[in-house]
Amino acid sequence: MGVNLGGVVNGLRAFVPRLLSDTTPSHVLVTASLAGLLVWPGGGPYAASKHAVVTVVEQAASALAGSHVGITMLCPALVRSGMSPEGDDPLDVADAALAGVDARRFLVMPSEWGNSLAERAINLRAGEHPSEPQLGARADAD
Repeated sequence: MGVNLGGVVNGLRAFVPRLLSDTTPSHVLVTASLAGLLVWPGGGPYAASKHAVVTVVEQAASALAGSHVGITMLCPALVRSGMSPEGDDPLDVADAALAGVDARRFLVMPSEWGNSLAERAINLRAGEHPSEPQLGARADAD
């Protein structure tokens, strides 16, 4: 929580007031995680911290609405790194993030998980228990 959530909160507190005090249009990019949008068994504290980051970024977007400071939230899936040899190429993730900033998108996430995100919302609204998201799942509107 201290790093994943605290780092985002501290970064926003440090930079957003400075960006707002200048009239130059600017943009903030915050990295959360797909684990902050969807729920998998065993997500534990990591997932909870990333869900908190998603909420903080949504709140920041609401507070910044109408200002010259934009915000984009990056929610990648697994990214290949020193911690994992599996996952997306970090340069591809960075390219997608910067394209999202350029397009002034709020959310950048792997498109193949979009239906799982929609399905999660439908299931929550219906009062259903969480289920493990499936890559490319079909979300049916009721």
